[in-house]
Amino acid sequence: MLSIVKSIALHGLQGYLVNIQVDVSSGMPSFEIVGLPDTSIKESKERVKTAIRNSTFEFLSRKIVVNLAPANTRKEGSIFDLPIAVGILIASNIVSNVSLDNTIFMGELSLDGSIETIKGALPICIEAKNLGIKRIVLPKGNAKEVSIITDIEIIPVSSLNEVINYLNGHISIPKEKNIDFFSNVNSSYNFDFSEVKGQENVKRALEISAAGGHNCLLIGSPGSGKTMLARRLPSILPDLTFEEALEITKIHSVSGLLSEDIPFIFKRPFRSPHHTITETSLVGGGRIPKPR
Repeated sequence: MLSIVKSIALHGLQGYLVNIQVDVSSGMPSFEIVGLPDTSIKESKERVKTAIRNSTFEFLSRKIVVNLAPANTRKEGSIFDLPIAVGILIASNIVSNVSLDNTIFMGELSLDGSIETIKGALPICIEAKNLGIKRIVLPKGNAKEVSIITDIEIIPVSSLNEVINYLNGHISIPKEKNIDFFSNVNSSYNFDFSEVKGQENVKRALEISAAGGHNCLLIGSPGSGKTMLARRLPSILPDLTFEEALEITKIHSVSGLLSEDIPFIFKRPFRSPHHTITETSLVGGGRIPKPR
């Protein structure tokens, strides 16, 4: 039997729709994943198989082929564990006929069937909204992070068992409430520009740079206060607009720097790379650059 479950993959900060096509048929027992998966996705075979069994569901000894379409783009990460498991259980007739046309799934499975927090949930949900998706099933740990997104139903789940019982209609899961983070924003900084004593010429230059939105290059001997001044520059910049905050939070989400305690970024970030950093490392490094 063939089943199709939707998910979204990330390319940088942009997402694109991925159809997880699962076929369970008779033949020599095997489990193959095709569609240019990376190592973490290939390893999901063991995670999915063990998670299904430990969630009290039967993992059929059949020929199982999973295709991640479009097959000509490389996919990476562990976010496809949950949709692969759901696709297998649908194709095995363990999940009753449900309409999943406007639903996407994402989540990493533990061996006991629990669903772990993932990176990049916010840009995935933004792309899902742009594609007209109406419902997102995602890890409970990412629920606050994406609650800023409106006009989309967010279903937070903590285990594979919970997902299957929800799809079969045995339980109901309340959708995550939308939170207006900007209604109570604390934009104070740990380092304030008013703390700088002296350096009047440099302070004047930074004030002009901040007011006009200009670039500014600080040159001087070690210990003269360049980093100290630059670290305090965000405190005199205007507060972030919603669009700016969303873009910064997307970068932090992809980098895995968000937590349940800090689900949204309101303050202008300050980064201080070492002066010996290479160009490749500065933009993320690796074959596929990622922000760090």
